[in-house]
Amino acid sequence: MQAALGRAIREARVECGYSQEAFADAVGLHRTYMGGIERGERNIGLHNLARIAEALAMSPSELLALAEQKIEDG
Repeated sequence: MQAALGRAIREARVECGYSQEAFADAVGLHRTYMGGIERGERNIGLHNLARIAEALAMSPSELLALAEQKIEDG
């Protein structure tokens, strides 16, 4: 699930036109931490998930649904 969530975040970030560094600044997280999230290396806390979803103009549940879709798609 962690890797699928990272892929979903990366795709949504790119779709919104953010570079990884600009997105990390918008969310208020360090860019290396965001890179770890997107690579599926880091486990995200609920607070950070909410911050990331807000920066992507979606709800946390929508972001998790995208991740679930990634799992189903393989």
